[in-house]
Amino acid sequence: MNIQEYISQEYIPLGRSKRFDCPICNGTNTLSVTNFGDCIKYYCFHSDCTKGGVIKAGLSEHSFKQTEIPEIKNNADLGIEHHEQYWRHDLNIQELKYLQDNHCLESYRAERADIRYDFKKNRVVFVVKENGVVVDAAGRAMGDELPKWYRYGKSRLPFVCGDFDTAVLVEDCASAVSVSGFATGVAMMGTSLSEECTEKLSSYRKVIVAVDEDATDKAVNISHVLQWHMLHVQVRIIPRDLKRLNETEAKRILRLDD
Repeated sequence: MNIQEYISQEYIPLGRSKRFDCPICNGTNTLSVTNFGDCIKYYCFHSDCTKGGVIKAGLSEHSFKQTEIPEIKNNADLGIEHHEQYWRHDLNIQELKYLQDNHCLESYRAERADIRYDFKKNRVVFVVKENGVVVDAAGRAMGDELPKWYRYGKSRLPFVCGDFDTAVLVEDCASAVSVSGFATGVAMMGTSLSEECTEKLSSYRKVIVAVDEDATDKAVNISHVLQWHMLHVQVRIIPRDLKRLNETEAKRILRLDD
């Protein structure tokens, strides 16, 4: 029996993942299978296997027992509540591994960040809230989908994670979460500083603008804008991706004691 026949015999609810023994390497409970509605994706996490793929044809009828997801024709015209129906709170091994690799897992478990999984777009979703209400989000692709980061709404609000009086301004949400155990991570969720982000940052005692080495000019320009609104603004050039650093390394490079 090939893997497609093996998987097609199992019922997997729409938008959910199930774990099975792998018929390729005989690994116990190592095969993760997810029903995306228009296809089923599978991946074996056994170190001697790591086989994965997409099945679009030959699925048994009960694989699509629930209503299939409608095709989205114009994402820009859809409200955040439309996207939210495809986000689930429980993450499987692939998404948890992404969080672990990017030093986000601790904050996720401590509920400092609302992080979900978009089973339609195959993205880890970093949720933006205002007064406890979901107003926007950014999704990081878990596969080769482009763009790598997808913004779901038009709020122009930043993603904020943490509860400290020092804010670390970064570009992406994962980096913001990675520092939230010792500073407030603020992600611009874009390439430019919005007025809404500036207003949010003005409430912090100190702001550290943290960027990669190839964005030094951009960081200086951002700091000049922020200095019109607050006294303590510093720039830190990060030689390595901030979310790849552990807490000790990140604190040292950010020089939080300065």
